[in-house]
Amino acid sequence: MADTAEIKHRIKGINDTHQITKAMELISVAKMHKTMAKHAANAPYFDTVRYAIKDILRHSADIHNKYIDHRPDSRTAYIVIAGDKGLAGSYNANVLNLAWEHMQKRPVHYVITIGQMARAFFESKKQSVDLEFTHAVTNPTMHDARGVMRDILDLYDKNLMDEVIVAFTKMQSTVVQTPQLIRLLPIMEQDIEVENAPSYGGQLEYDPSPKEVLDVLVPQYLVGVIYSTLIHASASEHAARMLAMSNANKNAEKMLDTLNLEYNRSRQSAITTELLDLASGRFASKRQCGKLGKHR
Repeated sequence: MADTAEIKHRIKGINDTHQITKAMELISVAKMHKTMAKHAANAPYFDTVRYAIKDILRHSADIHNKYIDHRPDSRTAYIVIAGDKGLAGSYNANVLNLAWEHMQKRPVHYVITIGQMARAFFESKKQSVDLEFTHAVTNPTMHDARGVMRDILDLYDKNLMDEVIVAFTKMQSTVVQTPQLIRLLPIMEQDIEVENAPSYGGQLEYDPSPKEVLDVLVPQYLVGVIYSTLIHASASEHAARMLAMSNANKNAEKMLDTLNLEYNRSRQSAITTELLDLASGRFASKRQCGKLGKHR
């Protein structure tokens, strides 16, 4: 049986770790709810923008825009969104492996990473990173989304890429996060998802013209998509870390129960041994006293 001092030391170490993982779980819960609240606050506006673009593309086939027109080549750029740190279960590995597998099907591609784990992953694969954004997933803001959009459009306008795909993790629920690939450019009607479509029906009329409205809405649409992917990725990371820390807490509690039981048994055994030693000593002392009395 292990020494009680050693067991006590192990219990203290697990208790200290348990306090850290419990705090990390609570922090992840708070950050996840805060992130999704930001998404809910902006969703109505971006849903309206998406719906308007989808409606224009559906009913105005003769409209041309450089971000809608297809290019003949297939130079694909990937925006890969992962976390800035680990301890989030398989969150980072899932989205990074999905992006890497898809890249192997394309002969020429560019890589834009958001998050330090994404940069480290591609460096380990000997894949050069053409553009890097750090800390954008820690606390996503509209400023971050606009910055990413400006740099992407600058490269796209310079004809350095023909297609832009975003790899991110979509927040389905607190226990389900799904890595996905979506096409950012060129903009296609079938790629536009509207979560809450407007309730009105019929065909819309755009003033001064559908093309001019589209030219104004396209940058807003791109910002909205990028912001949405950042928000979902951030919330998914916090949810995955919350689940990982919750599992760690449960394992720590099981280990503590086992160690406390072992500690109590060891302590009880030590007490029993001491009592037996005392009783044996007392009995031996009485026998010695009895022998001395007879000799007298």
